[in-house]
Amino acid sequence: MIKITKHLRLRQNYSSILDDQSKFYIKPIEGLEHIEFSGQFLIQKDGKLKNKWLQFSQHILIYSKKKYVNLLNATLQVIFDKNNEIEGLKLIKSGTSLEIYQKPQKLYEYIRKYCIQREISDRYKIIQTLYYGSNATFLKLESSLDPHVVYVAKIYEKQNLISEEQKQSLRKEVQILRTINHHHISNLVEIFEDDELIFLLQEELKGESLQIILEKQQRFDENQIKQIMRPLFECVSHLHDNNIFHRDIKPQNIMFRTSPDFTEPCLIDFSLADFWNKNGRYLFTRCGSIGYVAPEVLQDKRYVLNIDVYSLGIVIYVLVTLKHPFEDQDKNRMIQKNYHGKIDFTEVQCSQVLMDLMSKCLEIDYTKRLNCKEALKHQFFQNKIPKMLSFKIKDNRKPSIIRTPRSQNKQLSVSKFSSDSGNGVSLSQSPSSIDRDRQFSSRFKQNTLLPEINNFRPKSKYFQTRKSQCDSSTNKIE
Repeated sequence: MIKITKHLRLRQNYSSILDDQSKFYIKPIEGLEHIEFSGQFLIQKDGKLKNKWLQFSQHILIYSKKKYVNLLNATLQVIFDKNNEIEGLKLIKSGTSLEIYQKPQKLYEYIRKYCIQREISDRYKIIQTLYYGSNATFLKLESSLDPHVVYVAKIYEKQNLISEEQKQSLRKEVQILRTINHHHISNLVEIFEDDELIFLLQEELKGESLQIILEKQQRFDENQIKQIMRPLFECVSHLHDNNIFHRDIKPQNIMFRTSPDFTEPCLIDFSLADFWNKNGRYLFTRCGSIGYVAPEVLQDKRYVLNIDVYSLGIVIYVLVTLKHPFEDQDKNRMIQKNYHGKIDFTEVQCSQVLMDLMSKCLEIDYTKRLNCKEALKHQFFQNKIPKMLSFKIKDNRKPSIIRTPRSQNKQLSVSKFSSDSGNGVSLSQSPSSIDRDRQFSSRFKQNTLLPEINNFRPKSKYFQTRKSQCDSSTNKIE
């Protein structure tokens, strides 16, 4: 019998938002053919040990021909040996448990994003507070087992998730992050949940956001624009292949994996992402960021996946001109311009091939707009751009819309528009929106003012006791 030398504490009576209450052992699933991970392991069940060949397809463990295991949101308990190395894994769900031993490190790295771990204090320590979002806090965490392993934790306070709509939004974000895995996305690594907090640990991106680069007045030639935009179109194409749209693509949500490598842009913040469906009904239907959302979303029309292509087209326009196409000091007029989607290209100076791509991405009629695969086949991405065709900025005035003072750290929450509410404003909030300009009025009146939103301040004792800890690299999460 294997001697277990150390256990992470496990609370049996646990209050969970993510637990879906589904069964642990399930009947075989027809058509489950794609095996992503497999290996020989030592299984302990009901006090008995046996060697068993296990196969995994996403969160489904093929235990035998007649029995499968559903690992989704199962509690994952890590068992360590005396050298503080992973000796085994214990999976618990619906009152049933299964223990797996014999070199489980690779298995742990595979299944941890599908399961929920309960205790984070022995595993990670805070090394930096990054920022406060409207409903989430972002910390940089270092592994206690390996100091070279650093992740960014997106942390939700459960007391702030009041409505069922907010909880569903969080579950949707987790579901989508579990579904996707792409080099140009900040991928989900693992999840922790305790009585007060939910931790989504994601890959650390060491570069700056595209928004910060724009604030520095960086100018881009067309080869640099190609370096930035091709990976983004590839990434969004991957999302669309899985029937997922991001719905909030903008410079603030584009970060570079390393700096100053423009070939490594990554999409972040999937709080407004959803799965496309034919009936056009979503948890949040009318949502996005002012100036980047496709006109059909604002017009309450049924939309398809290429709303993301429109947002990418706006990003291209901003890269070319360092200005926003709907720039206006009055927010309501800016909303109206975005609503109609008419863009003046007369002041844009760039090569004809880039102009053609931009205009086709910004086509108002979504039935004529490019999709991602068509955009990637465009001549702009196929050929090297000669230097003599690279654009020159005609208007050297400083942009007034895309500049956002980071030092003030102002964060606005999101006003959503439900498909059931017509033009009425839904007061529900996405739990992880960290935007400044995600609000737009449901009725386009000149005298309509956007509501003032208070900055988010964490309430949990977890944050109140860590003001000094975040300045030290030696403090553990308690």
